[in-house]
Amino acid sequence: MSNNCKYQSFRTALEEGAPITDENWATIKPYLIRRHYARGEAIISEGETENYLSSVAKGCVRYYVRKVGNEINFEFAFENELSNSYASFLSRTPSQVSIEAVEEVTLVRLHYDHLQILYNESAIGERIGRLTTEGYYIWREKREIQLLTLSPEELYMDLLSQYPEYINRIPQKYLASYLQVQPESLSRIKRRIHMNRKRT
Repeated sequence: MSNNCKYQSFRTALEEGAPITDENWATIKPYLIRRHYARGEAIISEGETENYLSSVAKGCVRYYVRKVGNEINFEFAFENELSNSYASFLSRTPSQVSIEAVEEVTLVRLHYDHLQILYNESAIGERIGRLTTEGYYIWREKREIQLLTLSPEELYMDLLSQYPEYINRIPQKYLASYLQVQPESLSRIKRRIHMNRKRT
């Protein structure tokens, strides 16, 4: 497999906003590494400091926090999406979230120290940092508005139409937590939607 193919997910994720020149990509590539995780393996645990900005080359990861013994899932990342504990990575403080492989996962990773080298050597380093921050805050605002304005059934319908990989690839217990309902409530929502579609 060529280096371009090995690391393409990282470039694709960064190019969400605008294309990266081949010259800038050539500057980034030497610092990238790949890491594989088994299903259920921890990528980062609460209390650890996040050292990597990653893209998902294969698989799906989940983000969760623990509350009174329960795991609350609040984000997922799939192929060609950036993934890390953003606040921990940027502030160099222990992570308040845990990230785990939902499926077998391959990540393409850039170490924090190498990002600092890129900051000093090339404008692309600043762009990577900006995209990471901007992407996180855009996602957070959208998520907060959805939770404030949509019912769990409406949230599920939105996933069904806009992000079907959530429905097809995420175990129901994690998806129910993400929608802030119990698994049995999610089962009822799915039955209602299925029955309504059969009638139409």
